[in-house]
Amino acid sequence: MNQSIPLAQQGAIFSLLGRVFISELDMNTIHTLQDPNICQVMDKLQPGFSKYINETQWDDASINQLASDYCHLFILPQKTGLSLQANHWLLNDETFDIAKLESVIESLNIDLSSLNIGEVNLPKDHLSLLLYFISAVLGSPDNNIQALGHQIANLVLIPWALRFIDKLSAAETNPLYLASADLLRLQLSHLDIEGVK
Repeated sequence: MNQSIPLAQQGAIFSLLGRVFISELDMNTIHTLQDPNICQVMDKLQPGFSKYINETQWDDASINQLASDYCHLFILPQKTGLSLQANHWLLNDETFDIAKLESVIESLNIDLSSLNIGEVNLPKDHLSLLLYFISAVLGSPDNNIQALGHQIANLVLIPWALRFIDKLSAAETNPLYLASADLLRLQLSHLDIEGVK
């Protein structure tokens, strides 16, 4: 998760995190998370992740429990305060100009369909959509688009996402969401530090 990792691979990590936070997980995503390379990274961030993801009997009951965990964490935020929308986390002096972000995204002419997010209708300031967008710009062959992606992440994602991660890390015990929070923090810290050289 540093300069030695190609931007396209960093983009793939943002895409995976986008999938983790967009909705309840399905078996395809669980199989992706069981990849030995992903398990190795996630286990370093959150010991117990590999055991959890590989040794859980992923039947209907365990999938439903994971879906219930997701709903209680993110869909019913009045209980946990873990909304996935930027506007929930902004401080008084911070703003999130959705119209400006949409116009930037349109001007870049980035095809988000390759990210396989399906037909979702989420608010434009939803964490997953922003992660998918960052994934797409990091995967662009155009250095100017990559640089703009870093600037956008610094402006519209990093300030509030770190507050979200802190609260998720304090509230959750599931190794999957704890490791995902730690990985997102690590990725964002490198975006904030590195930019595109």
